[in-house]
Amino acid sequence: MLLAGGPGRRGACAYVLRVVSGPAPQPSVSVVVPTKDGARYLPELLAALARQAPAHEVLVVDSGSRDGTVGIARAAGARVVEIPPASFGHGRTRNLAAETATGEILCFLTQDATPVEGWLEAVLQAFAADERIGAVYGPHLPRPDTSPMVARELQEFFAGFSPTGGLTVQGPRDPPFLSNVNAAYRRACWQAVRFRDVAYAEDQAFGADLLAAGWHKAYAPDAGVLHAHDYGPVGFARRWFDEYRGLRTATGWVEPFRPKAALGATLRLTRRDLAWMREHGYGRAARWRWGIRAVVHHASRRVFAPLGSRAARLPAPVRRVLSLERRGDGR
Repeated sequence: MLLAGGPGRRGACAYVLRVVSGPAPQPSVSVVVPTKDGARYLPELLAALARQAPAHEVLVVDSGSRDGTVGIARAAGARVVEIPPASFGHGRTRNLAAETATGEILCFLTQDATPVEGWLEAVLQAFAADERIGAVYGPHLPRPDTSPMVARELQEFFAGFSPTGGLTVQGPRDPPFLSNVNAAYRRACWQAVRFRDVAYAEDQAFGADLLAAGWHKAYAPDAGVLHAHDYGPVGFARRWFDEYRGLRTATGWVEPFRPKAALGATLRLTRRDLAWMREHGYGRAARWRWGIRAVVHHASRRVFAPLGSRAARLPAPVRRVLSLERRGDGR
C-alpha cells in the first residue's frame, strides 16, 4: 500500500457529502479475502466480519496456504476457492474473485486487515450517497504494536483525504489512489473497468481507469481496518522498491531523486516522528531508539522508491536482490 510518493492527494474535484440515512434497500454484499498463509490474523478478521451488518457472503480465495488458513475460513462459514500458487496475480485473482462472488457490492480486504465496528455500514452509506461512486475506500488504522513512524504516517496520510472528517467524493481530476487492503467496488463499475493483470498496484491502476471511465470514488473515514505493514529496515527498503515500480507500471508515476531534498525530507519527517512520540507518551530512551530507526526508515524510502520507479533500467539480478518478492522481471 502506497502512502506517499505519487501526485498530490486532493484535487479540484473532491467534495464532501453529508450522508443522510434513509430506508433505501441494502444491496447484496460479498466480502473477498485473498489468502496465502494468513492464519495469524484471519480468525480475528472473520470474527470482526461476523459482527458487522450481515454480508451476503464471505469469499476466501486461497493460493496454497500451508498453515491451516483454509480450515480456519471454512470453520467460520466462509466460502473457499483454492487456486494454485503459480496462478495468483494481484489483479488476475481479484478479477476471478469478482467473477465468482455474487454480491452487488464487492468488498476486498487483505488477510491482515481487520474491519472495525461500523465498517460495512460506512461502506454502504458511501455507495448510497451518489450512484456515480464506483469504489469506496477507508483508512488503515495502526495496531497497538505498530512502530511510531508507521503509525504517524498512517494517521496523517488518511486524515489528509478528509480534513472535515466526512465522506469525500473524488472525481476525474483527483488522484487515483485506492488500496485493496480496504476497498469496495460497485459491481457495475468493476464490470466496466476490471483490474489490470499487473504484478503490483492493481488498485492504483483501477483508480486511474475508474476515473478515466467517468466514475467517481469515495473516501469513507468511518470504514476503517486495523492494518499496518511493519518490516525491518531491509524489508521496508525492498517494499519501497516493489511498490514504486508497481506504481510506475500502473499510473506512470516516476519518483524523483534529489539528494538534497531527500536529506531535508528525512530530517523533517524524523522530527515529526519524535514530536508524535512525545505527544503519545514515549519516554526519552524510546524516542532515541525509535528516532534512529526513523532516520533509516525515511532515508531508505528516498533511495529505494526512485530505484523502483526506474527498475526497468536495472539488470534482472539486481532487481531480484532489491525486490521483497524476489522478482527479477522489469514490470
